[in-house]
Amino acid sequence: MDHLPDFPENPFIPKPFVIEEKKRESPSVFSLYLRPIDQLPFYFLPGQFNMLSAIGGGEAAISIASDPTNPHILIHTLRIVGNVTKALSKLDKNDFVLVRGPYGRGWPIDLVKRKTLILVAGGIGLPPLLPLLYIAQKNKGYFKNLILLYGARTKDDLLFMPLLYKLKAEQIITLHVSVDRPSRDWKGQVGTVTALIPSISFDNKETFVFSCGPEIMMRFMARAFIQKNLPKEHIFFSMERNMKCAIGICGHCQLSPFFICKDGPVFPYEKIEHLLTVEEL
Repeated sequence: MDHLPDFPENPFIPKPFVIEEKKRESPSVFSLYLRPIDQLPFYFLPGQFNMLSAIGGGEAAISIASDPTNPHILIHTLRIVGNVTKALSKLDKNDFVLVRGPYGRGWPIDLVKRKTLILVAGGIGLPPLLPLLYIAQKNKGYFKNLILLYGARTKDDLLFMPLLYKLKAEQIITLHVSVDRPSRDWKGQVGTVTALIPSISFDNKETFVFSCGPEIMMRFMARAFIQKNLPKEHIFFSMERNMKCAIGICGHCQLSPFFICKDGPVFPYEKIEHLLTVEEL
């Protein structure tokens, strides 16, 4: 494509980005490193998401996985699960991607400043938490302690392990990793990520939990922390239900009175606790 049309400054109209780098993270997951065509900085809050599309390939809501202190590179990590992500997976370096956003309510990072923060991620639920790790890396005093509990189905499904091991070596995070289906060479914890919770200790009054992953995982995770006397109001979920419009109009992501795209994707656990137990909601 030799020329792209000028796009007006409107948050509801996508802007063109160019792929600066594409990385394979696992057999079904890849990351796109995007740079804005207009060279203007792209600011977002940790926990927000964008609507991404290959030109003519539909649109999908994808969490932002990049460093919020570097507004000139936008990173999205995607799992190939449908037509849109399949179309995006076929793109390569120097191809164009349309980006609309950022949208939604992010992590309440001001609430956890100078506190212990426990991040709980399941599989592809890690990318929405990565901006918090970058904040900790750039400002080592932001969190009192930062603990990451990370679980995946297999060793090959674990994402960003070189980065996580680097942050662990730099004593920026305390890292606990588990897999459901271990291979013969796996030497770590076996089981769901919630099995890691009993082994950690924390001050209930000074600790908060941010989690993203399968809803059933987050439900059991919350119960495990509550059993350790962590207040419900200290637990926050990032929900990833089907978001289509990003502005609360289409209704695809409705969760009873809430629209995930507009009222979330980050919610206090106590606000949605009762909704997560309702079948087919």
